[in-house]
Amino acid sequence: MSFGNLKISTKIYLVIAMIILIFTLAISWVYTGYRSQIYATAELKLQAATGTAVGIVDHFSNLVVDGSMTTEQAQSFAKGTIKDLRLSEGKLYFWINDTQPKMIMHPIKPALDGKDLSKSADPNGKHLFIEMVKETQKTGSGFVNYMWAKPGKETPQPKLSFVKRSKNWNWIIGCGVYIDDLEAKINKAFYTILIIVLLTIFISGVIAYLLSRSIAGPMRQAVNMFGEVEKGHLSGRLNFTRSDEVGQMTQAMDRFADDMQHEVIGSLQKLSDGNLNMNLVARDSQDEIRGAFNKLEDDLNEVMAAIQNAGQQITANSSSVSDFSQSLSHSATTSAASLEEISSSLSELSSQTKHNAENANQVNTLSSEAKQATEEGKARMAQMISAMGEISEAGQSINKIIKVIDEIAFQTNLLALNAAVEAARAGQHGKGFAVVAEEVRNLAARSAKAASETAQLIEGSVEKTSNGSRIANQTAESLETIIGGVSKVSDLAEEIASASNEQASGIGQINQGLGQIDQAIQQNTATAEESAAAAEELSSQAAELLNMLKRFQLKGNHQQQANYQPQNASYTPAAQNAPMNNNEWGGVAAQQAIALDDDEFGKF
Repeated sequence: MSFGNLKISTKIYLVIAMIILIFTLAISWVYTGYRSQIYATAELKLQAATGTAVGIVDHFSNLVVDGSMTTEQAQSFAKGTIKDLRLSEGKLYFWINDTQPKMIMHPIKPALDGKDLSKSADPNGKHLFIEMVKETQKTGSGFVNYMWAKPGKETPQPKLSFVKRSKNWNWIIGCGVYIDDLEAKINKAFYTILIIVLLTIFISGVIAYLLSRSIAGPMRQAVNMFGEVEKGHLSGRLNFTRSDEVGQMTQAMDRFADDMQHEVIGSLQKLSDGNLNMNLVARDSQDEIRGAFNKLEDDLNEVMAAIQNAGQQITANSSSVSDFSQSLSHSATTSAASLEEISSSLSELSSQTKHNAENANQVNTLSSEAKQATEEGKARMAQMISAMGEISEAGQSINKIIKVIDEIAFQTNLLALNAAVEAARAGQHGKGFAVVAEEVRNLAARSAKAASETAQLIEGSVEKTSNGSRIANQTAESLETIIGGVSKVSDLAEEIASASNEQASGIGQINQGLGQIDQAIQQNTATAEESAAAAEELSSQAAELLNMLKRFQLKGNHQQQANYQPQNASYTPAAQNAPMNNNEWGGVAAQQAIALDDDEFGKF
């Protein structure tokens, strides 16, 4: 989690904790420096004090050199002076031992004076005086740490001593400080610092708590208020009377909530009530909220005015659309019924046309057969004419024969007459011959009569044969005419049969096309009915929309614009029961004539 996402109170506590940490680290650093400084100061103080004591010894040794005192006197004065020498409120004292090592003078433990210290060791087993001799042998001085008895303490305590050798008398003068004294001073400073740090932490915590309550508390309340505002709850107020930045911020928030509740929400309430005249006064030119509301007010007035005008137009036009749809639905229904009747009539016509085509085919067949029969009759008529000619010729020949027979009968009659005459002349002897002659004459008369009758009959037959031949010729000519007519009739019947077949095929295609048109009209009828229902619904919804739009109260010229009544498109729907004219089909007036070409029937 980044620092920016933390709460303000957490940030305050973190800042205070960081300050406390930095302060603690600084105090620790100061304490560490102070501790080191205490030890360094103690070392410098021991060096300075020991140097002072060594200076005293050197002073008295110089008096010996000058002859002012004897060595015993000088050493006695030196030991007495150093024995009484105290520093740091009597806490620092000096002792003298030599390099054997042997105690020369110890102000605290005089029992040690003159004793050999080479075997003397602290509780840790350290031969401290030997260490002192070793330190002074190197550089003439040095520090030695060891354990030594301390007044008031039952056990030896750590001690830091500085020893320095006097060059003239070869004395080692030392001065030491107990570590616990240094630690006591250091601990005093430590506890003082600890108290300061604790007081600082406490005071900082109190300050952080108060600052958190002073800043984070109002900020938390402000956040809660913003959360309520985000939820649309605008009744809450912070009501802080502080004059600092937080108070100014909360007062600004209260004013913002007041403006939101009374101006913005009031304007939105007006808007919800349909009143688009909000008239918010912008605080300045950069007031985006009120500027946006004013812009929204102007835009809504323009939009709602346009919508109201559109609603009025939709209401007016939806009625026209509804009338159009109703008329279209009725026309489509009537057209569908008429088309169904036409389709039925065409089906019947197609059946009759097919029947006519079949009859025409039969006529064509019969005409062909009649033509063939006529041609055969013509050929037989020619044969009959030829036979009639032959009969007429035979009759002429028979006539000639009859004439011959007539002449023979006449000659026979003459002969019979001559025979009778001769028989008469012969008398009795010729009587039988006369009878024969009479019989021959009778036979000749009968033969002449028969020949005459036969001639008459033959002449009648020849005449009739001639008349029959003439009639046959006329019949042949008629047959020629009939054959020409039958040929023309056969050709016309063939053309009629072909045209009837083509007409039947075309009518079938027309019937199929009318079926498709019927399906389209049925679909258009359903679509028209749906359109009519949709138009009715649109008209109802448009009226409802217009009623809904009338609840909006516009301002200024927008109100005048909204009251504008558009001119409705003039339309007079077709009367359902209007009389039909020549352009009407199936009882419905065709609003647009559709030119059809005969060649287009093949497309269906």
